[in-house]
Amino acid sequence: MIDRLDHLVLTVRDLEATCQFYERVLGMQVVTFDNGRRALHFGQQKINLHLAGREFEPKARHPQPGSADICLIAAVPLEQVIEKITACGVEIEAGPVQRTGATGPIRSVYVRDPDQNLIEVAEYAQAADLLAKEAAVQAISDVLKQREPGIMGAQQAGVFGILLPLVKMDDGKLGVLFEKRASTMRRQANEICFPGGRAEEGDASRWATARRETSEELGVPLEKIHYVGELDRLIGPGHAAIYPFVGYVEGIADMKPNPDEVGEVFVIALERLAAAEPSTYTSALVTEPEEDFPYHLIPGGKRYPWRTGTVEHLFYELDGRVIWGLTARVLAHFLERLQSEGWSRK
Repeated sequence: MIDRLDHLVLTVRDLEATCQFYERVLGMQVVTFDNGRRALHFGQQKINLHLAGREFEPKARHPQPGSADICLIAAVPLEQVIEKITACGVEIEAGPVQRTGATGPIRSVYVRDPDQNLIEVAEYAQAADLLAKEAAVQAISDVLKQREPGIMGAQQAGVFGILLPLVKMDDGKLGVLFEKRASTMRRQANEICFPGGRAEEGDASRWATARRETSEELGVPLEKIHYVGELDRLIGPGHAAIYPFVGYVEGIADMKPNPDEVGEVFVIALERLAAAEPSTYTSALVTEPEEDFPYHLIPGGKRYPWRTGTVEHLFYELDGRVIWGLTARVLAHFLERLQSEGWSRK
């Protein structure tokens, strides 16, 4: 009579902390439905969230944060799950251990979410056993799981970390800090941008890259730059991989920008940026092979139907300044993300 579980409900003390945990640590998608209700989507199921004391009706007779015990089946090998959990700084309370799932033996690890619910993440033993029997396949799996997936070709073109810096303004409200590149810069002189730059060998992560570059450009100590979140990655000019982050920067009154890189620093109120509507323009994207291109190796030769497209360019014009290019794209994505999740500039 019953086919499957569609969704369950967690009663939580802090919606934002819960969403951040399940999105960052377990890769679930935070969704909003029915006039602002929140849920965590994964596979073909979801977890609806109720804020303790403000539950939606009907509800359980005795809803209580921290009383759930859930088993989730991973879509990737358990070793990859363990690496992700560990990288996020979350303690594994137990495991890997053998358990029994709904359809057979499983191998599990256990963690606690912000409300101390017990979350079991498992894989069915058959999949792991099969790889163990196929030595060549297991060897390939070992090679691939030792690396973090990136963007193909990025190492040749360059990997960059940038920071969208949130700062507190004199009136106590949040603002976004921008740089105007020094007029002596070889590339993009006098253009408005966010701090950031190319990854270096000693950087532990792309966040470390963005944080280091921000510290060097603004003359702010690393300990004054705090992680807030990560935005969608994008491909920049020449196929460079751009990793944008949002951070909170303290002590900007004492910052000492590097004059070799930064010509000016200014702040625009976040609520004002959220209210701004950028102008949108497009340019054509076409493929133009070189003269010695081997047309004889592809179907259709010189008549091959190359795909064409357009590139969207955003322009924010505020106080006589123009914010465009990658900076405008990152800013627009950040503002859209806030507004889609119910953030209000009020």
